[in-house]
Amino acid sequence: MTKIIIIDDEAHSTNVLKHMINKVDAGYTIIGIFTSPLEGLEFIKKYPPDLLFLDIEMPNMNGFQLLDNLQPVDFDIIFTTAYDQYAVKAFRYSAITYLQKPITEKDIVKALSYWEQRRRKTSEKQWNLLREYLVNRQQKQPKIALPIAGGYHIVAIANIVRCQSDNNYTYVFCDDDNKILISRTLKEIEELLKEHNFVRVHQSHLINPNFVKGILKHDGGSLVMIDNTEVPVSRQKSKQVSKILEKMLQM
Repeated sequence: MTKIIIIDDEAHSTNVLKHMINKVDAGYTIIGIFTSPLEGLEFIKKYPPDLLFLDIEMPNMNGFQLLDNLQPVDFDIIFTTAYDQYAVKAFRYSAITYLQKPITEKDIVKALSYWEQRRRKTSEKQWNLLREYLVNRQQKQPKIALPIAGGYHIVAIANIVRCQSDNNYTYVFCDDDNKILISRTLKEIEELLKEHNFVRVHQSHLINPNFVKGILKHDGGSLVMIDNTEVPVSRQKSKQVSKILEKMLQM
């Protein structure tokens, strides 16, 4: 039995969550619903859940302040938020699960399924990363939390040389020769890194153009990266890659 607590200052939101969670037949039991974060805090101290659905913006005590009073947090959290696209991006960079209001039944099913598959406790570094991003939310994010076996690895985006697909997993190669296997598809990583000028040069490869040190023309073309790896360039991507590299040479 998975014990769930819901904390949201809007009664309508708690009712929607309760109704939708109860429709998911997967052994979930809601042990507490609170519109007062203070009351929710006291209840959690006595009866900790397996999973907490937590609103961020609440009067008297926001979601972060509530969690600060519960450290170390020994349960998982799915944030519910009405924040805009910049804040949503911050959740994704921090690898923290969220539901964006208005919440649909499909959203609930997807979030719970994702949680069941990956169950990882959110680290203090992730909280700090999310807070930092929410304060500077219109700026490009300098770090990313990468989900690894048993936790998360936080790296500077500027240090990522390339990413390589391995079915539903991805290898991330950094400029310190660190190789990290993460439980994300290359498409998911591409969505996060494309605003940092990363380029999908092949179905299986995403590269940071700043670490390209050579171009080879044989066999359809390939790039030599700073780690001496030869990365193939697909025919469909060859013109796009050439234009990007030409611009870099002119800088």
